Amino acid sequence: MGLPLAQVALAGAFCLAGAALASAQSGGEEEFSRHCALCHGLDGRGAGPLADAMKLAPTDLTRLAAGNNGEFPGNKVSDVIRNGGNVLGHGSSAMLAWGTYFAERGEPKVAKERIAALVAYIKSLQQK
Repeated sequence: MGLPLAQVALAGAFCLAGAALASAQSGGEEEFSRHCALCHGLDGRGAGPLADAMKLAPTDLTRLAAGNNGEFPGNKVSDVIRNGGNVLGHGSSAMLAWGTYFAERGEPKVAKERIAALVAYIKSLQQK
């Protein structure tokens, strides 16, 4: 006796959504290690190899939710990645604006996907 078709379709949709999230996180981890870890460290705590050479210490990305009443500030993280440190409240213009760099050949959809993957990965780093 098999499952009704609606249940099979729903289960398939959840599997696809889970796979997309896992893909975004693994893609985000790759983007992070390639573009963010030099300053923020592989663990996201702000102690990357270039951190000592910076005037302001890089943000500890594992504590973003803790510093925001337990809520991960996904929109703000996305804005900072896209626009750099000139985003109000970031505190430093030392943070590069990755949005233009990620928009390979003027394709903003590519930038949006890469930034979303990074945000998902940084969210996965949050400590309580």
